[in-house]
Amino acid sequence: MNRNVLEISSYSLLAGVDERQFVRAADDAMTVLRRQRGFLARSIARAEDGSWTEIVHWLDRASASAASQRLAGNPDAAAFSALIDRPSFQSGYYPVAYSG
Repeated sequence: MNRNVLEISSYSLLAGVDERQFVRAADDAMTVLRRQRGFLARSIARAEDGSWTEIVHWLDRASASAASQRLAGNPDAAAFSALIDRPSFQSGYYPVAYSG
């Protein structure tokens, strides 16, 4: 049985943050993200309206939850999060039903 989980977040960036700055911060945060137990992959995409969607693939929900707590205190993850407009942020965990 597949227990993989997708963490899907959507958000906007703070005014004045450009895409290059954001992508650099996302890349810096990957250093710590890759070291998290259960991390599988991450993709970030920009919509035509300027909003962003981020999908993180996790081995299971426990791994995703534990990583979320550890990342909260990490400076690289905090620098990435500081570029996001907090009121626009929405996130959820979704068990994978099928992957091809």
